[in-house]
Amino acid sequence: MPVPQVAPIVITERLGAIGWHLAGARVEIVAPDEVASTFAAACAASPLVLLSAAVAATLPSATLAAARRGTAPLVLVLDESLDSAAARPVARYARGVRGVEA
Repeated sequence: MPVPQVAPIVITERLGAIGWHLAGARVEIVAPDEVASTFAAACAASPLVLLSAAVAATLPSATLAAARRGTAPLVLVLDESLDSAAARPVARYARGVRGVEA
């Protein structure tokens, strides 16, 4: 019998949600006062929970640290900065494809 696949849960703001939804993730768009409860529910429901950096910043640091030290689920904070060294080649490529930058 095949093991059912569970989509990762991405907790983010509205702007980042579209791309994750198209990629097949379950997306939770949260207001600041809903982050803790949404995060707890996501950790109980999925083996992979991804948090935008802005959402992660609103969680108590002890809560986030404990979740990241645990073995399940895997909790990752996404570096969404286009100014980061890792994103520069991707952003440059995307601009070139769109004809914005050569």
